[in-house]
Amino acid sequence: MNEFTNASRVLKQVDSLTKNKVFEKIIIIALGSEKLKSYEEITDDIVLHRIRLYTRNLPKGLFFQLIKYVEFFIRTLLILFKIKPKVINAHALSVLPFAIFAKYFLKALVVYDAHELETEQSAGLTLRKRLSKWLEKKLIHKVDMMLVVSESIADWYVAEYDISRPVVVLNAPKRRGLKTNNHFREQLAIGDEQIILLYQGGLFAERGVQLILDAFKARSDNKIVGVFMGYGELEQDIKNAASERNNIFFFPAVPPQVVLEYTSSADMGIHLIQNTCLNHDYCMPNKLFEYSMAGLPVLVSNMKDMSELVLKNNMGAVISDFSAKGINQAIDEFLNQNLTIMKKNAYNMASENSWEIQEQAMLSAYKKMFELKGSKCK
Repeated sequence: MNEFTNASRVLKQVDSLTKNKVFEKIIIIALGSEKLKSYEEITDDIVLHRIRLYTRNLPKGLFFQLIKYVEFFIRTLLILFKIKPKVINAHALSVLPFAIFAKYFLKALVVYDAHELETEQSAGLTLRKRLSKWLEKKLIHKVDMMLVVSESIADWYVAEYDISRPVVVLNAPKRRGLKTNNHFREQLAIGDEQIILLYQGGLFAERGVQLILDAFKARSDNKIVGVFMGYGELEQDIKNAASERNNIFFFPAVPPQVVLEYTSSADMGIHLIQNTCLNHDYCMPNKLFEYSMAGLPVLVSNMKDMSELVLKNNMGAVISDFSAKGINQAIDEFLNQNLTIMKKNAYNMASENSWEIQEQAMLSAYKKMFELKGSKCK
């Protein structure tokens, strides 16, 4: 459950589904807040309902969180019973019970679109993890179709629950021409001879940003510079470091529709995830594909699916040691490689896996579901 403020995957999906006349109308239901509109017409065919919880300001303890969940559950069902959808898409395990409950009253089909491996977001068997696995095991056989974001996650679901293999729809951007821009050099006074390593996204410690910052603080040269583009809790730390050093730069976040124009102004990208759980090991984040679509070779942490993709396509390097020292070792090794070839390889991989390709996989899956279930939807 979220406020639907940064949902590029869902926006691409609903755009594809309406553009290809799979549905005449799509209703998106999300959490609301005082700062956001409760009702938005994204297009003539796509409408967004945000539910402002009356219980939202209650404490965050387990009991009060349950009260909030029940309110969202009831108010979501009221919307579903009013609009009587033919298909209900659940984009998280937390809302899958809503979809299954409504399915039997509305005779609707249910699509479970797992954006990550939710039940494996932590190591060990915590209470939350046990409850999540129990819930998913109970409900997953009641869905009519399942979408996932990586091949390894699809394999895991087959092995874990003995279900038909989910359809893989990668978090890839739309195809674009390979075009280099110069925004960072022009606006940050970075020299043409300097190599720009870009981190774009949330500026949070858990995303490895502090390690990247420490790595650049430890470097004595400015042959390669780090640009941090985004916003988050470490923004001021980055600005402070940038004021003291000539190899660190901060750049504010830009709108999603122009982000690749800025991404393509760098020479390399970096995306770090710490290997603390299976969900991380199997992740295939959209940032990886955004860097590649902009023609950037990438430095990635040693996660199974990410590292295999990078090494298979010769489009970057894998950081074996999740530390500032490990990052600098990988950077130094990277600088000895042929970046021109890696740029081309990265772009080719992204083009071969672009949203236009993912869209066809998704549309074929919907068509097959309707044929198997004897249903038509408009």
